[in-house]
Amino acid sequence: CLRFTPCRNYTTNLLAEINMKMFRVLDDSAARNLGSRTTVTHILRLAQELRQSGEAFDSETYEHIISAYSKADHDISLELADQMESQGITPSRTFYHKALQLAAKSGNSTTQAHLLHRMEIHGYKPTSKTYHLMLACMRESLELERALDTFDLMKTQKIVPGLLTYLSIIDMAVQLRQPEIASDLLQEAEKLSTFRVKDNFLYMHVLRSASYEGQYQTTKRNWTKAVSEHGFKPDEGVCLHVLTLAGKNGDPELAADVIRLLGEEGYTFRECHFSPLIEAFASTGDIASTFKVFTAMRKLGIVPTKKAALPIARKLGADVNAIRRARDVLEGLAKAKDQEVDISAFNLIIHSFAYNRQYDEAFATYARAKEFGVKPDTETLDATLDACIHCRDADLGTTIYREELSRGVKASSTTLSKMVTLMCTQKDFEDAFKYLEKMKKLKMTPMRGCYFKLVKVLSAANDPRLDMAIKDMEAFGYNVSNHMQEYMDTKEEERNQEEEQSTPLISL
Repeated sequence: CLRFTPCRNYTTNLLAEINMKMFRVLDDSAARNLGSRTTVTHILRLAQELRQSGEAFDSETYEHIISAYSKADHDISLELADQMESQGITPSRTFYHKALQLAAKSGNSTTQAHLLHRMEIHGYKPTSKTYHLMLACMRESLELERALDTFDLMKTQKIVPGLLTYLSIIDMAVQLRQPEIASDLLQEAEKLSTFRVKDNFLYMHVLRSASYEGQYQTTKRNWTKAVSEHGFKPDEGVCLHVLTLAGKNGDPELAADVIRLLGEEGYTFRECHFSPLIEAFASTGDIASTFKVFTAMRKLGIVPTKKAALPIARKLGADVNAIRRARDVLEGLAKAKDQEVDISAFNLIIHSFAYNRQYDEAFATYARAKEFGVKPDTETLDATLDACIHCRDADLGTTIYREELSRGVKASSTTLSKMVTLMCTQKDFEDAFKYLEKMKKLKMTPMRGCYFKLVKVLSAANDPRLDMAIKDMEAFGYNVSNHMQEYMDTKEEERNQEEEQSTPLISL
């Protein structure tokens, strides 16, 4: 298929001159970034000149030809090898390496296997470069396990892997979401004399992968390398993943370091940044530091929510002594000159006592608000009303409710719903309707729980307003649950039985 006419007549050693001209074409192609088709065309024209002169190709000629095809990503290496051997030319190691490189570009492991077999026949033992080209092919076809086996084989044969070999497998491991493998290899690669400063950025790639995959130990190790040692700045997404892992694994030091970085980089703080830190401190039992986070959040304009306080609430759980110790911690913070007590921490203590039916403790803590240096808010009122509901003390609850409103605390739909529930703990529950009406006037949506409680009370009392209450409840999107229906049916059945028992028998 090579039908080009010779450019000129040669008077010197034709083979050597053609080979030199091929070398210059390839060199010029690389320097000027010529198109692959142009390069192949020039090389084949020179090959045709050589063929028309009757001069046989040598090993160098074939190396130039395969180099041209390699630039065009057109793999004819096996055909060229067959042609060389048919002419009695043994392909050189350089030829085979170029052929292996060409096969690696397309991830053609089958062609590589044939080439490696021929190299073995010709007595060419694998070198560091040979293995690198094999691994490059595995990288292209994403054969990580095979690459790791090959990597181990190199070490067994006392062949020291080069930096590019390491980088190829590290990149593959990251792409295949195996950050732990990538991290171990990167630590080995860093010890090589050829490891460059710019290669340290790989720690960022591994950090990102490890944090996304939820691998805590690998994440922590690479955070130290990438951020603490080399000064790289992860984006907010990576920071959030690292924060989550720090929280789940009780690592307040790592969480604090991430928050420090976010602050230095000028990110706007949100609750999601601090929640893992709270979780980390809570898991270690460091209640004081947990409460200090609440204060820090407040100073940054972030109001700690009940959701943010959940880790510490779970930590306190049903351990009344733990709740008392937490209150003592708050007391210590209140007495310290450089510390403040956040109202969210104060409310959490009241809520925890109320949840564990320690009503007197809840009320006593509420009464010490001034001593703790906090100003009760809506959540304080709600937590205290919970205690009143549990002990069925409507008078105390009403008194506290009125006192807080007089101090400027605003009642929320949660507050008024709790007042409805509180009234329903009494025999005379008429005031429950008063608070319901107040919510309607304020265009608030009553909580589901207060309606359920009211319906049960009305059902038990056989109050004619039951149907009206159910309609109101359904108007707010709350359906009658199976449990509630069973309760009403049971009460109806009890009344029917009472009527039957109270009806006198008629004697015949």
